[in-house]
Amino acid sequence: MYALPPHALQAVDEGLGDLQQILLVGLSQKSAPLDVRESVSFLSSQILQALPTLKDELGEAVILSTCNRTEIYTVADDAPAAIDRIQRFVANYHELPIDSIAPHTYSYAGVDAVRHLFSVSSGLDSMIVGESQILGQVRGALSAATEAKSTRMTCAGLFHSALRVGRRVRQDTSIGRNPLSISYAGVRLAQRMLGSLSDKRALLIGAGEAGSLVARALRTVGVGDLMIANRTQSRANELADYLSSRVVPFESLDESLKVADIVIAATDSPSYIITLRMADSLHRDPDQAPLFAFDLAMPRDIDPEVATQYGVRLFNIDDLSAIAEENLAERRRAVSDAEVIIDIEVAKFMKWWDSLDVLPTIRAIRQNAEDIRQRELTRAMDMLDDLTPQNRQVVESLTRSIVNKILHDPTDSLKNGAPKSQIRAAKDLFRLWEA
Repeated sequence: MYALPPHALQAVDEGLGDLQQILLVGLSQKSAPLDVRESVSFLSSQILQALPTLKDELGEAVILSTCNRTEIYTVADDAPAAIDRIQRFVANYHELPIDSIAPHTYSYAGVDAVRHLFSVSSGLDSMIVGESQILGQVRGALSAATEAKSTRMTCAGLFHSALRVGRRVRQDTSIGRNPLSISYAGVRLAQRMLGSLSDKRALLIGAGEAGSLVARALRTVGVGDLMIANRTQSRANELADYLSSRVVPFESLDESLKVADIVIAATDSPSYIITLRMADSLHRDPDQAPLFAFDLAMPRDIDPEVATQYGVRLFNIDDLSAIAEENLAERRRAVSDAEVIIDIEVAKFMKWWDSLDVLPTIRAIRQNAEDIRQRELTRAMDMLDDLTPQNRQVVESLTRSIVNKILHDPTDSLKNGAPKSQIRAAKDLFRLWEA
């Protein structure tokens, strides 16, 4: 059903254990304020560093960390214990007291966890409903887990399915038409604050995926002058050539800030790019329009104290709520259509999930029956020592046929989409828990 990495396939033969279920623990813009989300976010390099430890703790894990959410997915047979381990891991990794995290986290298990991820990948759980970046971020989370070898068939299958569902929702509903990204919403916010941008000079800090989207949005709305600064100048040159913009030195942001009307920061830096000292040096004239500063990064690129400076109006992703509400109103019908697709896909996935225990269970039932047959056959043969080889073969065939006929109906029923409750009942009936 899914294209999985080779190391994940061993999970089929190992079996999942009937009590195991998909589990996620996380927080998002719906459950935590910006400073809390920022404190537990993972940079790309940190994800690759953290996953091996999580794998040792949980067996398998995927980290999905974006500007608005940090979520950890795993498979667990003791959900409360796994939730506690995940919360403590995040707290320890980021050197935070667990009490600062736990009140803001949510957890979903089983079908609820699957539905949540499918909603996330479809853009329904985003601040900007239908935004296009999340699908790439889900893909990136799976790629990182694959690289770190921290996922097996279960989580890999879940994320491959989520990607397929996200693509289908965008193809089959209007939610994918003219999608509004957080990056574009930031530019729209600038338009609301400043009016036409045709005579404005914008400074974009960061030429990665998010920065590229911002740059395209600025060009689309006709910004007068676009300056691009990036740590890797070759990337800035490439984007500037594509958008007929100009590159400014990353090391001289102070000078570029002084001539900018708009600054949008979207880097993957672990520390502030624009500091309070830099804002102090702006010295904008009283009659000059305030500098519009939008911080798109997580962790943040602009020191929040910059907002206290005269002549600077600082916004972050949580300031997009009004635009997000308008966007949701425009897409409400598309959301309903998407939810129908998600319900269908969740049912499909859960059927696949329920089937993962079937083959190991059937093998165990047949092996158990074969062991009994062999023991009883040996005892009978010892008492019938005058049988000819041909008669012994007849008795052997007879016992084998009886076992096969008795097991045919129950194993056939299990093969044909038995839910986990039936698999559990079969294990109880045949006492496979004791094996």
